[in-house]
Amino acid sequence: MNLRSLAGSGATALLVALVVVMLIGQQLGQPILLGFVLTGSMNGEPANMAPGDGFVAVPPSIAGDVGEGDVVTFEARELQGGGLTTHRIVGETDEGYVTRGDANPFTDQDGPEPPVQESQIVSVALQFDGEVVVIPKIGLLVLGMQEAFSVAVSALSGVPGLGGLADGDVGTSMVGVGLLLLAYSIVAEIVGVGKNERSDRPDRSERSRSRRSETSAVLVLVVILLLITVPATASMVIPSGTNDITIVSSETPSSNPTVIERGGSVEYTYNFTNDGFIPRIALVEPASTGVDVSDSALVAARGETASATVTIHAPNETGAYVRSVGEWQYVRFLPASVILALHAIHPFVAVAAIDAVIVVVVTAVYVLAVGLEPFRFRDRDRDIGLADRVRRRIRKWL
Repeated sequence: MNLRSLAGSGATALLVALVVVMLIGQQLGQPILLGFVLTGSMNGEPANMAPGDGFVAVPPSIAGDVGEGDVVTFEARELQGGGLTTHRIVGETDEGYVTRGDANPFTDQDGPEPPVQESQIVSVALQFDGEVVVIPKIGLLVLGMQEAFSVAVSALSGVPGLGGLADGDVGTSMVGVGLLLLAYSIVAEIVGVGKNERSDRPDRSERSRSRRSETSAVLVLVVILLLITVPATASMVIPSGTNDITIVSSETPSSNPTVIERGGSVEYTYNFTNDGFIPRIALVEPASTGVDVSDSALVAARGETASATVTIHAPNETGAYVRSVGEWQYVRFLPASVILALHAIHPFVAVAAIDAVIVVVVTAVYVLAVGLEPFRFRDRDRDIGLADRVRRRIRKWL
């Protein structure tokens, strides 16, 4: 492979990787490396981010303290029905941050959105000299691929065994496909189907044809790992987040549990139910002031429910206030004590460690049972390998 071809392949791989990362981030509700804006609320000075423009998303734990002038992505409670919103911090109060889109004349808090809490911020846009690093239009490619995926899901939902796709059970279907592909690879190795049989001294032309028609076993392994780890990661990240409770600090007590006498407190039971197949652990923590949690580590086997006691405190001043409880869920592929220690560093450190265990186990099974020699998929009409076809098709699309 010459330098130009190598550079082209590298650029294609990088672009595909960035798009995949953005797609995963969209599904998880947590920008990974890159994020993008969907509306024109930031299409003004100084950001000038048009709909579909991307930006480098830095996790808050790495970005450090945020303040006025920072562009942040946060979980909005009211804006456009809630969800991820990317706006600039323009002020700070005792109750949280004040945010505004660069193209908007009013702050979000002038409308229905309450002040933004630290726990709501999921990423910070990378800036140099006060200007956001913008990647033009990359989000449009992600949106196009999401639309294509939706069309594919609709088409495949009628296939027996894939009906869960139409019900939104994409993760289970992905894991199932990944396990089936792993099983097929092992069976193919046992019966000798699809493997590259070596002759004693093949001639040069035969070796050339073989190379073109081989599909890398490593590529198959990567596909299997993606099909298994992405849903596993989603099952931990998507249910995690903050639960908001709006209370009223009142002059007098009330039978309503959300109306608390000023300076007083109320307790309620926080339940965690494991609806999955694998034992899970949930860590329930205060995500705002005025919240205490007992028994924060909840462990539940399949179908079980574990509970914690949450105490909500009202301030001495009367008025309406938001109290938040954070929850992080993990599949128990590691001892609970290890997960707790990793979570104390950062929740995504624990998620990454659990994913690493999955990758190591699946890779070990694959390598021991199948090996890393290439698979061969012959085409009578065109003697071109599957990997080459995929690469050419991607380059054609791009």
